[in-house]
Amino acid sequence: MLDYLAELDRTAAELATVLDTVDPSAAVPSCPGWTVADLALHIGAGQRWSAAILLSGVEQRRPDVLRTTISWSDWYAGTTAALVAAIRAVDPDEPCWNFAPVEQRAGFWVRRRLHETAVHLVDAVQAAVGPQTGPDTGLEVIPAPVAADGVDEVFGVFLPRLLARGFAPAVTRPIGVRAVDTGDAWSLAPAGDSEPPKVERGRADGEAVLTGTAAELLLCLWKRLPTERLTVEGDAQVAARFLAERSTS
Repeated sequence: MLDYLAELDRTAAELATVLDTVDPSAAVPSCPGWTVADLALHIGAGQRWSAAILLSGVEQRRPDVLRTTISWSDWYAGTTAALVAAIRAVDPDEPCWNFAPVEQRAGFWVRRRLHETAVHLVDAVQAAVGPQTGPDTGLEVIPAPVAADGVDEVFGVFLPRLLARGFAPAVTRPIGVRAVDTGDAWSLAPAGDSEPPKVERGRADGEAVLTGTAAELLLCLWKRLPTERLTVEGDAQVAARFLAERSTS
């Protein structure tokens, strides 16, 4: 089982290091219209927001954060320290609001902030590479077990959340997903009109089966990599429709 807090500490420290070295005005390729400073503002404000929710147990307004006068790296590290302190101050089984139609308990937030940080670390790594050296996928910064758990979070948290928000279901035909490096597998099947997809863990069955490393699967689901990175077995059109739909928000 993942030590979410240890992984959050490690991933956040890596992100702070990247923020300390990359030009804040550099564009973030995976977030059109954003600079690295915008990315730092987003993730740091999210750390503060999550910490406030954990300490209060109820929904909080996202903070209106002004551009910092200290370095983005130092400011972001401070917001992460506040989040980690809040995580340590609250029992993970304590009732606590979250934004998804899943169990409302405090332990949700350390997992959520780990994966938020991991994906945005990839964004920062991609932004740090200049056009003269070619694109960087960022795949190497997410350990396989973290990535596999991130895929599971997409299926168990974000697909139900999107449906609850009124988006069309991403899963309209049975589809399988397999991580070749960790052995994790998921079978997704459509449910009723107002029900999230059925998720069966441990096998990858469906009209189409997507395979790739756990990090490739995660970053394709988060639209950080082209879907051509994945191997498709079975009906290519079913796979293409699933990958084209919104899986996260």
